[in-house]
Amino acid sequence: MKIKFNLAILFTIASVLFPFNLDLFASETNQKKSKIELIEQDLEQSRNDILSSREYSLEKDLTAEEIDVVIRPYKLTAEQSPEWWSEKQAYDMSFLLVKALNNYPSINASLEKTWEERILEKENLLNNKKESYINEKRVIITPFVEDFKFQVLTPKKRGIGLVVISISSKTCINETFLSTRYEFASNIDIDDIESKQLLVKKKSGSSLNANLLFVGAGGGKFKAPEKPVKEVVYNSITDSAEGLYCALTNNGECIKYYQEREYQFPTVEKKRKKKKKDKSC
Repeated sequence: MKIKFNLAILFTIASVLFPFNLDLFASETNQKKSKIELIEQDLEQSRNDILSSREYSLEKDLTAEEIDVVIRPYKLTAEQSPEWWSEKQAYDMSFLLVKALNNYPSINASLEKTWEERILEKENLLNNKKESYINEKRVIITPFVEDFKFQVLTPKKRGIGLVVISISSKTCINETFLSTRYEFASNIDIDDIESKQLLVKKKSGSSLNANLLFVGAGGGKFKAPEKPVKEVVYNSITDSAEGLYCALTNNGECIKYYQEREYQFPTVEKKRKKKKKDKSC
């Protein structure tokens, strides 16, 4: 009776939608396939956005010997836990990384443990039979989420002032920053791979104001762009997978790019003593 109850809990949890629309455990096989297909499409879009303009050459040897890779769940080392973070999310991101790595020839990536196995393990319904198999693998990678920031910058205003009527325009800007790091097993002589992704989103609008004896009336509230967590996660994993592939296949030109590139970081706004910060976005 207890086993039936535990299994009921498992399937209830598995039926809940993942953050970022990454639900891979739909009840119907066709639904599950469509979810994975959507993930593949999103990863391909991210590859086009992130990797297409790079100048180094990446020769993909289709005849090279396969490299077996095991990806552990992401670990959070950031000072503050993002509101979207959870243990389940750590497994979701690892699944995405496996998908991204398996796009490359000669890479055979797999999860150390799936989310379903983790749930069964918690319920004492799973014997760990994969451990001895994993220990035979040549490369084990531990991913870390080291920093996440989201901020809405002080809106910039421009106006055309008339005696009675004025037109003002405003640009709302937000920044989303994700920093991750990838550590190889201690017996592997490969430097850690890092990825720092900054997304800047802008949204503009204008409003009409009535100036009555120098007192403004009217105007409007500007809504800032939505927080693009899914996009920054996909971009980070796409970038990281490329770096991991280059490190695993010892691609010198690509490794040099990852070691020497300069990153963009979130804006540090100056504190204003007198004027209050515009919170209309």
